[in-house]
Parts: sequence; C-alpha cells; structure tokens
Amino acid sequence: MFVVTYVYKVPQNKVDQYLDIQKRVKKVYSRYGCTGYEVFKGDDELWLEINRFKDREYYENVEKSVDLDPEIQILWKEFCSIVEKEQIITRKYEKML
Repeated sequence: MFVVTYVYKVPQNKVDQYLDIQKRVKKVYSRYGCTGYEVFKGDDELWLEINRFKDREYYENVEKSVDLDPEIQILWKEFCSIVEKEQIITRKYEKML
C-alpha cells in the first residue's frame, strides 16, 4: 500500500465550500483508481487528507490521469482560493509490513 497525506488549514468560514470541493475531488480520484480518500478535521482549522493506492507505481499512474482531467483543474483553482498552496504539507508513505 502507498499513502499520500496532505495537511493544511481551512478558515472556519470556508469549511462548507471546502467540503463540497473535497466531495467532488474524491469522485475524480475514485474514477481513476484511488483506493481510499479520507478527510479529517483537527484543531485550529487544521485538516488532514489521506489518499490510498495499491503501491507507488499505481499512485504515479493515477496521479498522471487525475492531473490531465479538466474537472480537477477547476477544483484545484477552487481549492487554492481557500487554502494557500504554500502552506500545504505533503508526505508520502510506503507500507513496509
């Protein structure tokens, strides 16, 4: 399994808009084979997004397809209107056991 996490802040007054975007993003990722897409709310406007894939190679293929999808380009712009992309912390993990 391969997991990609994203951590970022969402202003309280933008949460409804953010969740709507995430629902649509989840559909795009699912369409291309993402095996899990979860969003968690933490403290201080902090959010955690976890995307799961079979393995690293599978992730890279899914990402290539998602990046070419016209809908994701629109959703990315909407997302960036809420979250400062410079503040997004991305981490990738490969399951070892």
